[in-house]
Amino acid sequence: MNEINPIYAIAAYLLAIVTAALVLRAVPKISDHLEHAGNSRFASIDGLRGYLAFGVFIHHSIITWIFLSTGKIDLPPSNFYSQLGQGSVALFFMITGFLFWDRLLTQGRQHDWLAFAVSRLFRLYPLYLPLMALVFVTVFYLQNWELKDSGTQFIGQILSWLTFDRPDVNQYHQTGMLISNVTWTLAYEVFFYLALPLAGLIFVYRGGWLQTVLCLIGIYALYQLVGWEHSLKKHFLAGFLGGIAAAYWIRRPHLLAWGKTPLAGAIALLALAIAFTAFDRAFSLESLLLISLFFVIVASGNPLFGALRPRSIRWLGEISYSTYLLHGFLIWVLMQRLPLMLHLDAREIRVFLPLLALGSCLLILISSMTYLYIEKPGINAGKKTLHWLRQNRNTQKRLSETSAPLG
Repeated sequence: MNEINPIYAIAAYLLAIVTAALVLRAVPKISDHLEHAGNSRFASIDGLRGYLAFGVFIHHSIITWIFLSTGKIDLPPSNFYSQLGQGSVALFFMITGFLFWDRLLTQGRQHDWLAFAVSRLFRLYPLYLPLMALVFVTVFYLQNWELKDSGTQFIGQILSWLTFDRPDVNQYHQTGMLISNVTWTLAYEVFFYLALPLAGLIFVYRGGWLQTVLCLIGIYALYQLVGWEHSLKKHFLAGFLGGIAAAYWIRRPHLLAWGKTPLAGAIALLALAIAFTAFDRAFSLESLLLISLFFVIVASGNPLFGALRPRSIRWLGEISYSTYLLHGFLIWVLMQRLPLMLHLDAREIRVFLPLLALGSCLLILISSMTYLYIEKPGINAGKKTLHWLRQNRNTQKRLSETSAPLG
């Protein structure tokens, strides 16, 4: 696969950015939303998300091309293309660790855990559930609507997919490949969400030694529970630590000020370039440290010489969850099913590159639609649900107070 040239990725990114710009022009109300979001203190991170999610799409496109050519599923031989996937995931973990640990440090004991739980549920599932349904329907379509497993086995498969595991559905081999197995990272996200209150009790609220021991036992139990089917990897979890470190970094005024300087921006880009060219794995110690250095500078608010500021880039960041979750199925349709229907050989570079270009544009269009009509309404539904829960809780509290006997 000597033809894997970095210029392919650059061209794909440019197509995505142009498509995002056209979406912004076609839907003016998005621009108003982005103007407001651009004033947030983490606007640089919003821009970074767009690059990361689309990078994973390119990474999996190359893996699919290699699979079609060799029959093997493996990382690309190019460090750059390998890191577009692994490095992007590591940075996503850092973003999660940073945002929620920063909020915990800021709010302390006033942290609203109910709002946290509701927001996470309504962030992950509104888009995931339609994707899951699409996978199941596709499997049965490919198998002529024949149920090959028992009803009990099928229900177990549904429950496993609901918890982001990816067992084969109805004996369809490697069902997870229909979506490039992207949901493996969501298990790590869920573990972090569940462990966050316990970690907060240890490092933020700081109780006695017994509380610390019990919380550590709880975290270990969650580690075993979430990784029940497929053990969570400790070196992957280390990615969250880079984000947590950034939450402390920005609380040091001299580090925060330095992180915004052009020199820091240059160092960040150099660290990222070394990580993406010298290493083929993101979660090795050296690579992870370099990526963490890049991230703490971005978290400081450094725009990387304007690369994180354009509205089109920030829109890519806004739709990054859709981009990440949906790209695998799009790759399967475009690069595995469509060539069969059109009698094309996707292994040929003259066929693969147009498919990559088409996918780059379609992915942004589809992700924009799913964000506007599924993700955003889901987020709003979460806010309404939280408001309802709080109202109900307050009502119950008032009723208990009025019915209590006079002291």
